[in-house]
Amino acid sequence: MEDQGTNKVVTLKDLWELFLQRLWVMILAAVIAVGGFGVFKLVTYEPLYKSTATLYILRQNDDTITSGDASNDFSLALKVVNDCTYLLKSHTVLDQVISELGLNMDYETLYKSVSTYNPSDTRILEVSVEAENATEAKRIVDKICQIGQQSITDAMGFEQVNLF
Repeated sequence: MEDQGTNKVVTLKDLWELFLQRLWVMILAAVIAVGGFGVFKLVTYEPLYKSTATLYILRQNDDTITSGDASNDFSLALKVVNDCTYLLKSHTVLDQVISELGLNMDYETLYKSVSTYNPSDTRILEVSVEAENATEAKRIVDKICQIGQQSITDAMGFEQVNLF
């Protein structure tokens, strides 16, 4: 028995014509998706600004420093940068920053917005703060460094911590 059914062959030309007929549907779907994402981002996105200040940690005992003392001083400063980071993010410093600036946030929130970075083999400590506006970020990072300078000097005996 032979089956005399009709078989239709689909060619590349047929597929191309179908694609062109439905192109407007694909473009419309893409525009709706991009528009929806844009509206979602506009509604939910909160920009964060980052301000960075640099502390230079240097210990000077007196006016006459010999070369051996200077290298010991450099080694000591390299070792205590992590201690300085801890002090800058401590309750004492951050609570004082919140109090003096009258910030509407608690310690945990401020702690999460503060980050520090120590370029390798340097006595430099970069302190960064992220906030919802640039002016606020700068005010906070400057105050942290100002209070932190005094805390580092008092707690660790460093006679010179410079804000750069």
